[in-house]
Amino acid sequence: MSEVMEKPHVKHVRWTATVWYRSADGPIDVTHDFEEMEELHDLVEAGPHWDTIDRIEVVRSDGRCRALTLEEAAQL
Repeated sequence: MSEVMEKPHVKHVRWTATVWYRSADGPIDVTHDFEEMEELHDLVEAGPHWDTIDRIEVVRSDGRCRALTLEEAAQL
């Protein structure tokens, strides 16, 4: 089961996080779109009890991701 949280106040989606929760009926995944990484904290806190979290995956979703190495990024 997948649920997408609608966030009309989000003007620019830079990140997408999927949170998988354990339930008696199997995993439930909830997807959040947000701009700043610090927003993820509030999104997770507003959800079900955090001890039900199986895993969280965060990916860049703005299409501007460059495949940099740590060394290349240090030169920016």
